[in-house]
Amino acid sequence: MLQQKEFNGDFINQEDFNTTPIFSDTEKHLACIFVLDTSGSMTLHNAIDQLNMGLKIFKEQTIRDNSTMAQACIDIALISFDSKVQVIQDFTPISQMITPNLEAYGQTKMGEALDTAMDMITRRKKAYVASGTPYFRPWLFCITDGQPTDGYKEAAERLQWMEENRKLVSYCIGVEGCNYSVMQEIFDPNSIFGLKDCDFVGLFKFVSASITPVINSKEGTPSVDVDIPSSMFRIPLN
Repeated sequence: MLQQKEFNGDFINQEDFNTTPIFSDTEKHLACIFVLDTSGSMTLHNAIDQLNMGLKIFKEQTIRDNSTMAQACIDIALISFDSKVQVIQDFTPISQMITPNLEAYGQTKMGEALDTAMDMITRRKKAYVASGTPYFRPWLFCITDGQPTDGYKEAAERLQWMEENRKLVSYCIGVEGCNYSVMQEIFDPNSIFGLKDCDFVGLFKFVSASITPVINSKEGTPSVDVDIPSSMFRIPLN
């Protein structure tokens, strides 16, 4: 197991973090990681098949809407979580993104999955710094239809610290069955959305459309003004 150390709430794996090539390292990069619930309940309402289709559409649209140079600056990683946590793909340019055939089974180890995602983001940012690559604040999307079946309190505290210190931006997308009360313990309530009818295609089209103005911006923090699909809705605050 990799040893870790803590520095003001930020965990750093003790491994060579600069082994993954960074393409177009003089251009500003955006790291985006999807943390995907593949627990057994995702078999309901054809959710897992819709999720697989949504990931394919996301890759196709993002490639279509961005130049070859911009594509090299969009770094995508994928994690699945059920009874175990699996890194499907570490950060790689969108053109090389895997479109997996996810299957649903087991429980919901969300706490471990979020910790793994935050480790990966921390390593990727260190790789950017080591290579002199500028970058936008990374994005983390957690997509789930339930609630954690493992301990999640420490992961929630860590995520809150990283957001407050502008180390990442996180979003939670809940589909039918999601326990939004628990999600509000983990994520900023203003960053939690519901998704009707397992419309993952609409969701991933929205994410792709949101990435394009960011990666093509030249100065400062870009304004992202993309209409959310009708299948997405904000969760009332507790």
